[in-house]
Amino acid sequence: MKVSYNWLKEFIDLPLSPEETAEKLTLIGLEVEEIESFGSSLDGVIVGEVLEVREHPNADRLQVCDVNLGDSQTQIVCGAKNVAAGQKVPVATVGSTLPIKLDDGSFLKIKKAKLRGEVSEGMICAEDELGLGTDHDGIMVLDEDLKVGTPISEVFELYEDTIIDIAITPNRPDATCHLGVARDLSAALNIDLKKPEISTGKTVKDSDDITIKIENAEKCHRYVGKMVKGVEIKESPSWLQNKLKAIGVRPVNNVVDVTNYVMYELGQPLHAFDYATIRGKEIIVKDFNKEIEFETLDHVKRKCTPGTLFICDGEGPVAIAGVMGGVDSEVGDNTTDILIESAYFDPGSIRRTAKEQTLQTDASYRFERGIDPNLQAIAAERAAQLIAEVAGGEISEETVDVHPTKTETHQLTLRKSYTNRLLGTDFDTSTIANILEGLELKEVKRNEDTITYGIPTFRPDLEREVDLIEEVGRLFDYNKIPAPKHGIYVSSEPINEWEKLNQKIRNTCLQLGLREIYSNSLISEKEASHFGELDDMISALNPLNKDMSTLRPSLLHGFLKSASYNFNRKRAGVRFFELGHVFNADEEGTYYEGIKEEVHVLLGLAGLKNQDSWSEEAESYSIFDLKALVQAFFSKLNLMEHLSSKAKDENTLEYFWGDKKVGTLFLPADDLKEAYDFDQEAFVAELSVSTIAEALEVIPENTFTAVPKFPAFEFDFAVIVSQSVTAGELMEVIEDKAGDQLESIDIFDVFEGESIGKGNKSLAFRLNFLNPNKTLNIKEVEPIIQRIVKSLEKDFSAKLRG
Repeated sequence: MKVSYNWLKEFIDLPLSPEETAEKLTLIGLEVEEIESFGSSLDGVIVGEVLEVREHPNADRLQVCDVNLGDSQTQIVCGAKNVAAGQKVPVATVGSTLPIKLDDGSFLKIKKAKLRGEVSEGMICAEDELGLGTDHDGIMVLDEDLKVGTPISEVFELYEDTIIDIAITPNRPDATCHLGVARDLSAALNIDLKKPEISTGKTVKDSDDITIKIENAEKCHRYVGKMVKGVEIKESPSWLQNKLKAIGVRPVNNVVDVTNYVMYELGQPLHAFDYATIRGKEIIVKDFNKEIEFETLDHVKRKCTPGTLFICDGEGPVAIAGVMGGVDSEVGDNTTDILIESAYFDPGSIRRTAKEQTLQTDASYRFERGIDPNLQAIAAERAAQLIAEVAGGEISEETVDVHPTKTETHQLTLRKSYTNRLLGTDFDTSTIANILEGLELKEVKRNEDTITYGIPTFRPDLEREVDLIEEVGRLFDYNKIPAPKHGIYVSSEPINEWEKLNQKIRNTCLQLGLREIYSNSLISEKEASHFGELDDMISALNPLNKDMSTLRPSLLHGFLKSASYNFNRKRAGVRFFELGHVFNADEEGTYYEGIKEEVHVLLGLAGLKNQDSWSEEAESYSIFDLKALVQAFFSKLNLMEHLSSKAKDENTLEYFWGDKKVGTLFLPADDLKEAYDFDQEAFVAELSVSTIAEALEVIPENTFTAVPKFPAFEFDFAVIVSQSVTAGELMEVIEDKAGDQLESIDIFDVFEGESIGKGNKSLAFRLNFLNPNKTLNIKEVEPIIQRIVKSLEKDFSAKLRG
């Protein structure tokens, strides 16, 4: 929020410079993001007289002007179409500085220059170039009676200010106005706070001029209406325009400007209705159970969902409550009577409406955070008095105040001992009371050990004792609290087994040469549709935007997006892993009904594993590279010997622990890669960490086994089978029939050709047998081989190949 330094000085006698004020604000928790100057004294800008205007010899759109400056005459090149001989104009002389901000943050300094070959000594200025308005259609033409050489500062009432831009946290709605910021400064600097004098009139529930009804008291706790009759709509006086311009608010007219002024002064959003457009002379605050189309002040027709709160007259909506008024009831040049709206709307209701309409206004910004529920009548009176001052008119003696839901103040007790223990101070209760005095907390009672305060309604963030302690610390200044001479050692809580497993998985993947990636759990519906039916996925009820509407059902999205990003930046190959949550619809759910949530780990390879060099040609990753990687991953986790694998098809391999599926190794489909804009070969394995954790709970840890004293017996044989038979199926039978003495099994040859028959293939196996107690010989191994071959013949019609 932009805060005017001059405006702050109306509330407190600031002894600090703008820079010192900004530093103090940051120290007390109102972080300053930027300080900038507004306006200028326009030193060096004077009244000049254009003597002659002639065409520029080298540029069609430029003109060369001879200008009388009073004590001298100079030549200025000008691009404005309306410049003419005989005019009195503002001239920025060489060396002067204009309030035109450059890209580097500095302001434009006028120098002698050559423009397309013609000397130009100075600048004839437009209105916006002097900070006197927004017009840039041409140069500013002054009163012809002005004396040449007169400083512009004597012609116009110039306004200079310093603007402090503060980042307001959501818990500090009281600081969204100049009074709130000044209150904090007055408390921190121990300076008296000067509030504007506001005289209040008679409060009634009904009036002859207007009737107010609140049909939804949950969404509208209070609604105040105040009439000002016989106003004249015109431009605001310069003091009001200057204050609004300084904080970045565009002046509209005297009535609208006052409502904006009071909002930035006191923090209460206001709205002014043209009373003549209020049909039935009644205001009704209500919502509808159907969609309503409504045209707002910005001339946009908006479709408002059921439940949107509206301000209505006797016939229909005239404003979206707390967000923006309607085009039919806006204040215009012919308006004579004004109805001022000052209300308290439920923050949650306004937040939802503003988000649905993607429309955040200055009013909704404050309503969403929660304004002071006891400020409405005061703000309405303040606005009425200012409107009468700048627009004339008669203020109604009655203020219509409908207040169905009242917000009561609460009390908090602050302990001296607890305050000192948390802050590391040695304050007594008197010191604490003096520090907090400027915050306008109502002291209820005090003794040597405690102080009880009544918390004002403009500070909804003060809910607990520690909140008050924080106020003590920030106002006293944390920098003044001495550092402790010794600290308290607190041992960290040991990480649990689940965290240990996650860390082990990360370390294992890093050891295998993979790089970790992080991707968002929320993806768009379009992206999610690539991974299954949307009905089987979890959608966000109120997504931040359309690109973050669905919880990811797989980690594959993150891998493909990251791989595509790298390939599009000339990366030859990628080796990635990601550890994260995935979500799917499920009747029972994991933590919440209907939502199955699991932790998965993805291992992925894509592109080239090495590039062309003098010693080798470029080679792409293959599915066997990833299979070796996955097996190494399982081996490091002590899982490989306890898992089985099954080929679903030639491009998909599934891993199981008993009957439970651990994960799948697969090739992403070509159309999926095309959707992510890359065509390199990619291989992915996605594994369930939840299932891995379950398996590791019952699988014993590895133990040391001595190297066998006796050598292994190696036996090779080959069988001919149909091409439809997989090697995995044959290996399962071999392992089952070989018994405990089988140490290992490998395939060392695969052959297909006419010599073994069409549709057949030959698989050669190498079996290693080992007995820890003796050396095996052929007589002991041969019966095992015969048993294996008979089983292969029976189950797969396999033939032993000679």
